[in-house]
Parts: sequence; structure tokens; C-alpha cells
Amino acid sequence: MKNIRVVAAVIRQKNRILLASRPADKPPFGWEFPGGKIEPGETPQKALLRELREELALDARVGDTIGFFRKPGISIEFLRTCIAPDARPVPQEKQSFRWYALDGSTPEGLLPNDEVFWRFLMQTLQ
Repeated sequence: MKNIRVVAAVIRQKNRILLASRPADKPPFGWEFPGGKIEPGETPQKALLRELREELALDARVGDTIGFFRKPGISIEFLRTCIAPDARPVPQEKQSFRWYALDGSTPEGLLPNDEVFWRFLMQTLQ
């Protein structure tokens, strides 16, 4: 079975986390941490910088790995990511974005793989 490697940004500002919707032409539909597939020859950091520019027109600084999610067929690496305080995401693929409060609740519509990490994140931030 082929394993897809994915990278995801954990962008935190003012006790909120940035989530993006999946583009309409890329199921499954729902909310996720922004990011995407790692292309051959890319490091996770370079892949995340590319994905953030392509999807949300964001420049960022990518930091350390916060956690991993793995199951057969997919592995997701979640990386601490910083954007300028005045940066505004501009969706490039007909998706939406939202800031979600770190209040312990799980955002409605969060994709299952991302929901597992969200729960982990809530536990580590308590």
C-alpha cells in the first residue's frame, strides 16, 4: 500500500488556531489544518511553505514538529507555524478559512484525521 505523506500547519494567534476548508473539488469535505502532500525531494518544511503560499497566499516561518498522525495509507506531520500578526489568508482554491478558539471544544466538521490531532493539541495546551 502506498503511503501518502502530508504536512499540516498549526498556526496559533491570540489563543486561536487557523483551520481551512477542503477545496470543493478535493474530497473529503470538511475543515482541516492547512497544508498538503509532500512532493518527492521536499522536506516537510519546504512542502508546508509551498502549500501555504499556493492555498492561502501566506508567507510563514515553519518551526518544530508538534505531532504525527499515522494510519495505513497516510501520515500527517503537524508543524508549529508562525505568520505575521497582520497577515490575512487569501484562499486561492475556492476554500474558506476560520480561526477557532482554543476553548476545549472540537470544531464542527473537522475531518477525522485532524480531529484526532485537535484532541491531542487540547490536552497538551491544558
